[in-house]
Amino acid sequence: MKIVYFTSGITGSGRIVRGISIGNALKRKHVSCEYTIISSSQFGHLACDFRHIELPVEEDTAHLKDTYQQSILYKTIAELDPDILVIDLLWFPLYHFLDCFKFKKIFLHSQAGDNYFDITIAGDRRLFRLEDYDRIVRCEPLPATLEAEEINPLVIRNKNEILDRDEAVQKLGVKSNGPLCLFAFNGKPGEFEEIKNKYSYLEDAGYTMLYSTNYSCKSFFPVADYFNAFDFIISGAGYNSFWEMIYFDKDGVFIPVKRQFENQYWRIQNCQEYYFEENGADQLVDIIVNL
Repeated sequence: MKIVYFTSGITGSGRIVRGISIGNALKRKHVSCEYTIISSSQFGHLACDFRHIELPVEEDTAHLKDTYQQSILYKTIAELDPDILVIDLLWFPLYHFLDCFKFKKIFLHSQAGDNYFDITIAGDRRLFRLEDYDRIVRCEPLPATLEAEEINPLVIRNKNEILDRDEAVQKLGVKSNGPLCLFAFNGKPGEFEEIKNKYSYLEDAGYTMLYSTNYSCKSFFPVADYFNAFDFIISGAGYNSFWEMIYFDKDGVFIPVKRQFENQYWRIQNCQEYYFEENGADQLVDIIVNL
């Protein structure tokens, strides 16, 4: 079975991490398959355990009704010829050609405003069509914008897979006996430095501070592996950062930032009490193998 996960990944590393979460779940459940991630992310190297194809960002006119056959995206999907294509939120580049393919299609739906599903690109209006997909899966608790089945959020590790405190501290090379605080942020370039400065006072409060961003070769990836080492975590409120903190029940604070389609402030206000035990990545793999 050939499974392809498609996403954008232009801003930050979040979408790549969701692709890795699915790949980890496929391995965990011993699914025999060829798994490929395709994206335009500069963080494809994080998916080192899986095949990743980095696509160039194409012009808005590349995926029109009369031009899509020449697009790199169309040619890549046609060449891969998957049995199942998982489309993570980025539906509109495939709008004019998705029905040309007979493979199974899953739309993975996290937070996005209603305007995301009625969009005009290069003068071409595109309305999301439920009938284009075999399954529509909502992977965080949202108002019912689309008719969809809901699974738990996708997380990169299960609870029994991360390091215990002693192992994590040893791997981090921390010598301090005092409380440890992690500042982890993977948003747009420059956001890490700007927000980091606002929390410099914690060092004076007795915390040993460790910093991680996927823009640096010194990052801890996946950062969830080291969660048990920390007494307090300062994190972004993007999908992966937020749901990892909730799933692993970590003490900390979320720092929301503005995004075009995602409302991180809404996630903080409405989802901090949404606790779950089963990893949504495992639930999604169950859907995939039974499709």
